[in-house]
Amino acid sequence: MEIRIVLAACVVIGSVLVGKALTGAAHRRVETIRGIMEGLRALRVRMVSMFEPVQHALSDSECPILRQVGRRMGEGKSAGASWMSEKSRLCRAGGAADALTRADIQTLDRLFAHLGESGREAQDILLTESSEEMEHLLDEARKRAGEADRLYVALGLMVGLMLALIVV
Repeated sequence: MEIRIVLAACVVIGSVLVGKALTGAAHRRVETIRGIMEGLRALRVRMVSMFEPVQHALSDSECPILRQVGRRMGEGKSAGASWMSEKSRLCRAGGAADALTRADIQTLDRLFAHLGESGREAQDILLTESSEEMEHLLDEARKRAGEADRLYVALGLMVGLMLALIVV
């Protein structure tokens, strides 16, 4: 009987952990958006305040998405063309942007389409607006990650308890 109780406890704990693991994409999205926002803040300082060229500022970014676009710009492409050529690779499973939603990607599409295409003031406005939009997306991502945590952990617990009843 003691072995069954220990086994039932292991089943419940394992099921809860599986539920927690299912929330990984939601939490990766939060971290990815946070990294993009930090990268945009640094990009704004470097481009607007320090007058660095967009390609150099992107290439030295801490954000892997921005950095990859900057590296592609080194091939003589614009930021928009570089983003479009890297987007599918970055968004596929295992890529730096694989957890992003369609709305997140559309925000990046708008950003890169106009990045480096106008004067300093217009770039300042573009980067400020993009940062604000990413802030809204981050708030929504945090909310969804919390909902996913509650849903999948509760579901894992219920499944674990059901299996534990079968075991005992």
